[in-house]
Amino acid sequence: MTGTRGFTLIELMIVVVIIGLLFGIAIPSYQSSVLRAHRADAQGTLLDISAREERFLAQNNTYTTDISAATGLNLGTTTSAEGYYNLSVAACAGGTIAICYLVTATATGGQTNDTDCLTITYSSTGVRSGTTGNCW
Repeated sequence: MTGTRGFTLIELMIVVVIIGLLFGIAIPSYQSSVLRAHRADAQGTLLDISAREERFLAQNNTYTTDISAATGLNLGTTTSAEGYYNLSVAACAGGTIAICYLVTATATGGQTNDTDCLTITYSSTGVRSGTTGNCW
């Protein structure tokens, strides 16, 4: 007696359902990991701007809000290195730019799906914060 070879339709459908479940779990998890990894773009750029601000303070006895120009921090752009965040510098709350600053990275493009960290900030006093969660 010879046996039949191949798969039945039921077996094939079970495999398709299992693959669908795996993708249903894996893809959102992957996307979440990618968004968290992109936060490093903002973190690194904020720390770079902070170092540039301290050099600027040592040379000019004041901080600056000018990120991109050669007369300011000479970053050359107002976006993060990978382009996932827009950057800005302002005087800290209750102070002037001469004595303190607050650097803000605001998510742009696809990074706006990272609702926990739409904005990531770093201040001249070393305070790190984010929109709602632990962005550092």
